[in-house]
Amino acid sequence: MAVVKNVPKRSDGVETMARLMVEARKELSKHGVDEFDVEVVLENSKTARSSLYHHFGSKFGLVYAAQLEELTESLNNDNAVFRLLVETSTSEKEFFGKLTELMHATSTKEFIEFRRNRIRVFSSATSNKKLADSVRAAQVKGHLYFTETLEILRDRGWIKPQFDLHTVTYMIHGLLFGHVLLDFSRLPELEEGWGDTAIAAIIYLVGGSEKFAPLAKSSKNK
Repeated sequence: MAVVKNVPKRSDGVETMARLMVEARKELSKHGVDEFDVEVVLENSKTARSSLYHHFGSKFGLVYAAQLEELTESLNNDNAVFRLLVETSTSEKEFFGKLTELMHATSTKEFIEFRRNRIRVFSSATSNKKLADSVRAAQVKGHLYFTETLEILRDRGWIKPQFDLHTVTYMIHGLLFGHVLLDFSRLPELEEGWGDTAIAAIIYLVGGSEKFAPLAKSSKNK
């Protein structure tokens, strides 16, 4: 009678990859790409080096995969939050009020770290074509979803855009990502002004009513 060998289940490989990805993202968050310690990742994930090479090809294959997962996850989360903000608002005043609060929340430590992580991914993508192609695909897909959310606002009559909304989507994300310049400058006294200016700029870009721009100031006095 033939003896059937114990062949690892496919789920075992998936679980191994998941453990590696979790620990790789922790290591990236703590030390970045330059000081990424693969030994720490292997130890904490309780994974053999051979498994890492089998699933990701190399240390940098794991790093790039972790960065891409982080970017995709953050884009999906951004889109989900913005869509929820739109769907749960019962009036344009409520919507722009919530958006104003969100703009001021981008000055928090959590958002600062988020922008730093995004920079790391883009930086790595400049020297890795495969990662660059994947980042491009994730970004194009994510921004199309964001544009669709803006179209919901337009269909409700809450915004009357004078510019192409797909183009506006990239302008808005460029504005939000540009907040990193203020992060590096370490000028906290400009943060409130940045929030006010950002919401005013977004209202103009999407074709919202200018009467909602003062909500930026009134929300801080609550």
